[in-house]
Amino acid sequence: MVYKTAYTLLFALVSTLSAWAQTHSATQIMERFSARMLESVAVEMHFTLSGADRQGRSIVPMEGMIYRQGDDYAMLNESVEVYAYKDTKWLYTVDNDEVIIMPHDPATTDLLENPLALFSTQLTKEYTILPRPNSFTDKGQEIVEITLSPIGKNTPYSSILLRINNKTFFPHSVKYIAKDNSWFEAVITKYTTIDQPFPPERFVFSSEKHPGVYVIDLR
Repeated sequence: MVYKTAYTLLFALVSTLSAWAQTHSATQIMERFSARMLESVAVEMHFTLSGADRQGRSIVPMEGMIYRQGDDYAMLNESVEVYAYKDTKWLYTVDNDEVIIMPHDPATTDLLENPLALFSTQLTKEYTILPRPNSFTDKGQEIVEITLSPIGKNTPYSSILLRINNKTFFPHSVKYIAKDNSWFEAVITKYTTIDQPFPPERFVFSSEKHPGVYVIDLR
């Protein structure tokens, strides 16, 4: 009886979230999505990155992960590691064994400077959210696709497609389309909410793990 009741409550919650997304505007869905992102103490995301250059030549897909806690994050893949903690950011290129240290402004909406700005309603300062979302099904998941169009002329992107799970409001994928017709897409393969905070060193580049690394300090 207890399991039946719990299942009924879970089904009701999921159905409510799904119906909510179907009857609200893209802006309202984006706001709900951003609020959902702030509910957890910390988040771990795994993703697959793919894309194509302006000639249409495919980029070799690569796996990566993101650790996020408030405004702090670490984004790691086989080529590049980015760490951001408080007011400092580290960009480490694996092949060059080089790290660039620079100021970190979590309030910026420039996606090149702060990729996690995508998960914030502050992004509307730089992009217009087209009012009607698209919807489709992927591997049994109901997905809502929101299109963001740049307001100014300085952004390198012509549009961003943010896809959100219609039931959980967790990210499904994001596709960046550049003005030169190149594009890249990150598909979230695993999304885990964490109830305990990560230690600060999770978001700080460790020079001890990279002895001899070439450092460029731009602070």
